[in-house]
Amino acid sequence: MNTLVKVVRNHWPAWLGIALVTAGVVIILVGPKNQPWGGLLLGAGVALLGYALFRLPLWDRRALAVGGNVALRTLAVLVILGLVNFLAVQYPYKVDLSANQRFTLAPESQKLVQNLKEPVRVIIFDQQITPPARQLLENYRKAAGDKFSFEVIDPRSNPVKAQDFGVQGFGEVHLESGKRRERLREPLTESSLSNAIVRLTQSKQGNVVLLQGHGEKSLEPGQRGSMSQAQQALQARNFNVQPLNLAEAGQIPKDTNVVVVAGPQQALLAPEARALEQFVNNGGGLLLLLDPLEPAKNDRGLQDLLKWAGVKLDGRFIVSNTEIIQGAGRGVAVTTRYADHPITKEFGQSLALFPLAQAVDLVGEGEKTGVPLFLTGRGIWAESNTQEDPFFDPQQDREGPLPIGVAVEKGKGRLVVIGDSEFVADGLFNLQRNGDMFLNSVSWLAQNKAQPLSIRSKDPTNRRLNIATPLATSVTLLALIGLPGGALVAAAVVWWRRR
Repeated sequence: MNTLVKVVRNHWPAWLGIALVTAGVVIILVGPKNQPWGGLLLGAGVALLGYALFRLPLWDRRALAVGGNVALRTLAVLVILGLVNFLAVQYPYKVDLSANQRFTLAPESQKLVQNLKEPVRVIIFDQQITPPARQLLENYRKAAGDKFSFEVIDPRSNPVKAQDFGVQGFGEVHLESGKRRERLREPLTESSLSNAIVRLTQSKQGNVVLLQGHGEKSLEPGQRGSMSQAQQALQARNFNVQPLNLAEAGQIPKDTNVVVVAGPQQALLAPEARALEQFVNNGGGLLLLLDPLEPAKNDRGLQDLLKWAGVKLDGRFIVSNTEIIQGAGRGVAVTTRYADHPITKEFGQSLALFPLAQAVDLVGEGEKTGVPLFLTGRGIWAESNTQEDPFFDPQQDREGPLPIGVAVEKGKGRLVVIGDSEFVADGLFNLQRNGDMFLNSVSWLAQNKAQPLSIRSKDPTNRRLNIATPLATSVTLLALIGLPGGALVAAAVVWWRRR
């Protein structure tokens, strides 16, 4: 106790100076603005610390030499640290170490903003935005340079601007480029923002018609097997999308770029099939999504068109030796092997899922003008016997890998045939690469080089540890009681031995 009193008495200026400096810093940081007390306390504290330093027995020659050496080294370290921080601020560099690069813009988004012809400005009408949203916008700004900017405006502070954009409430996001404006009607994500930029800066990407009248997939949301999500995704990418009953219309509209035939259950009429063939021959794009049916109906009246294009449908259901999707059985084909083609070149090793699919082969002239887009893995085969539980019979079945989709260039036109239509159905469309496969196919068929093929957000990897309840209870007890208790016991033992 006497020693403590002696230390405090001999070095009271230093202790008081530290207290005053601390109080001054706290008042400056969190206290009321435009008040002098923080600065006065800080100045008094620095003065007392200087007085305490002057009282220390450091002023002989040897002490000055040692102290000066230490001071110079300390100053050198501080200067180096200052330079490093200055360079880090002036030339920031970040490395995204996340598993799926979720904090980095997708290559498609980077290409989109780097090729902007006119500046794009994003206005968020809100009091403030979340750090992830700000980081996302900063990523766009860094990728585009002076072609992209963003601004946060409080509609209460600037009601004139809010009224000019027709703002109805907080949180609205609007885009502006020249005289064109676009409101973002979805949550602010990379996918929604990139697609809004496409709609704002680029003209319509083409006209797509979805053939109806033969049992094709419905376009109405909520119906079983509907492809409404695929239709909405096309519209979000600036395509005009319309249904077409070819038997009633008599012809394909002249301004059509792509015709999609998704899962017809009945055969097309001969005039309809000839119209599709003529459409491709004249430079149009045709996407056929054909599920396997019984042999007599599998071609759907398109046998002449398929033969002309050099494409052959296998007709047998593809099955797997394992259940890929829980509850979907073994009739789901998985692909991870993709061709170096504009439709699939960015897919890498990602998955695409095709329920109840059939193989599609290139034959004859198609082997010269076509490309198999993707292949199944091993452990998958084309099953001939649909009356019993599937098992591989080498005498009747066809062993994988199997091609499920092909792309053919025929004269001026293009044709994509995929042996499945379920992958574009609502609920499956957004699984893995299913949506990208459909959207990229339509973009390639439209022969639109300016359209980014796929702009999709990256979902965070699920790294949750699922453990049983008893184990979770044990871990909790260990953390709350075991480890602290063990530390207390160890401390007690050490104290007892040194007592």
